[in-house]
Amino acid sequence: MEAKEPIVKLIKALLEIDMPAQRQLLIDFLMGRKSRQIEEYELFDKETYGIGETNDEDFWSTVIDAAYEGGLLKQMVTKNNALIPTATGKKFVKKPTSFTIPDDESIGEGLSEMSEIDSLLEQAQREKLASGHTVSPLAKQQIKLITAIDRHIALEDFAESEGLGLDEVLDDLEMLVEQKRYLDITYFTDEVLGADCMNELLDYFQNAKSDDMESAMKEYGDIYQEEEIRLARIVFRMNQIQ
Repeated sequence: MEAKEPIVKLIKALLEIDMPAQRQLLIDFLMGRKSRQIEEYELFDKETYGIGETNDEDFWSTVIDAAYEGGLLKQMVTKNNALIPTATGKKFVKKPTSFTIPDDESIGEGLSEMSEIDSLLEQAQREKLASGHTVSPLAKQQIKLITAIDRHIALEDFAESEGLGLDEVLDDLEMLVEQKRYLDITYFTDEVLGADCMNELLDYFQNAKSDDMESAMKEYGDIYQEEEIRLARIVFRMNQIQ
């Protein structure tokens, strides 16, 4: 099912609610139902109240699950797992793209991100056991990162979901580069840096005597943040793997 329009409605509703929202509150808001919380917070005055009234509760529950699995929503653990849009979700509203929710027959192929990760972990575990080793926590984290990149989840959203800093995610990416593992993160760098800035940094690394960070920071540290330069260097090194 093509769900671009329902996803946009969902995230717009959350943005207008302007606070972490429990699933049932969100569904009631979308369907235009005046629950106790809707009345308490006077949400019935919002422009998007009832924006999804033509669809039923099961439909919106499915859309919410899909948006969460796709990295467009996240749960606030400190707010009883209430939902808020991720940075990726906010970008989706500004520039919507096709978003397909699997039909019932195809849901078996990776219903959730965790099942996909577990499958990768099992494979890695078998490979390690064959050589007399076990999968380390670090390896598990890298597998999660690879899965997130395959799903085009913003790296800062992945970092937050794992309780990490972006610098730690970049550490893992650099380790994957050392392992000669190619990953396409241009979906993320295009958003945070843009093509022109990325090309400028890539040209620098292409022509520099060394791609060490110290030299790059001396050259561009007054223009770009360290994390941006690290991202460009990772892309440069990834391109050498292809």
